[in-house]
Amino acid sequence: MKKISIIINGPGISEVKSLYGQASDWIQKALSQYDDVSINVVKGYEMEHLDANEDSAWIITGSAHSVYDNFHWIDYLKEKLFEVKKVKKPVLGICFGHQLIADTFGGKVVLNKKGWELGSCRVDLLESATDCPLFSGLTKNINVYQSHQDVVIKIPEKSVLLAENEMGIQSFIYNDSFYGVQFHPEFTKTVMEKYLSIRFKKGIINKISEVKECKYGTVVLNNFVDNIVK
Repeated sequence: MKKISIIINGPGISEVKSLYGQASDWIQKALSQYDDVSINVVKGYEMEHLDANEDSAWIITGSAHSVYDNFHWIDYLKEKLFEVKKVKKPVLGICFGHQLIADTFGGKVVLNKKGWELGSCRVDLLESATDCPLFSGLTKNINVYQSHQDVVIKIPEKSVLLAENEMGIQSFIYNDSFYGVQFHPEFTKTVMEKYLSIRFKKGIINKISEVKECKYGTVVLNNFVDNIVK
């Protein structure tokens, strides 16, 4: 039995959570077909117990916060990433998680000068992603769901850049065990539409763009389990 800890980094947006749950729920649903995988949800933002030796893999979710914010729990997670590196267990970082991996191991994360990246967006997989198990079975250009304003502008040394678009770095692999994706493979079309509605009401965007159906998120999550964790 494989044990995967999903590390959540905030309580979630209340307007979304009340209707659809939060990231850990969506990831668990995407992985519900595995009888030989147990899921443990860890509140990283509350510094709950996390031990790399007890888990087969980690999935680190997004957050309303930035990796450069001065919070003890962010430092706690960075310490845990160094611990998981020692035992070389696989880690998938999503959005904030992707940025956390980069920042922890010598990369750089900043507020994107190009602004927010929201909605269904195109991401270009590079030649380096051709043989990457995380993107197995995917085409060179994929549509994915995005909701972020920070961006990785420098990946750690000895990392491999896997994907990018006009907004910046979208995926990389570090140390053959840390996989970062800027986009949200756990989102559904309905969830993405709700996020856009919230951002519109808050004045972050001045119009709500049409959300395309993005079918690759579940593939990425399943690839992580099938090709990397197992």
